[in-house]
Amino acid sequence: MTNQLTNLYTDFKKIEVLVAEGLWNAIKYARGSCVSFTPKKILEYANVNETLPVVLTLVKHILEELVKKNLIEKDSTRSITRYRVCKTSELWRICKETDSSEKIIQLIEATIE
Repeated sequence: MTNQLTNLYTDFKKIEVLVAEGLWNAIKYARGSCVSFTPKKILEYANVNETLPVVLTLVKHILEELVKKNLIEKDSTRSITRYRVCKTSELWRICKETDSSEKIIQLIEATIE
């Protein structure tokens, strides 16, 4: 598994895809009007259950860039920083309207680059 994790953090595009899949799964299947998560939880939504600290740092970097673009919100009031997306977000709308994470991947790539 360690070799697989090494391959993961050496290819930033793979991290972007995982974040997109995690966000899409979290929002698409949300029952309420907001979803709250940590970087680790985003990876869990993307079916990655074991990770390295460097991978979490890369996920956090992507989430922070999405915060800068007002696509997600940051909640620093807790001991662990959490992020959230509510139904007023453009990201929420896109996730609810699409059948795959492809548009989220494109959105992340456009935001990061």
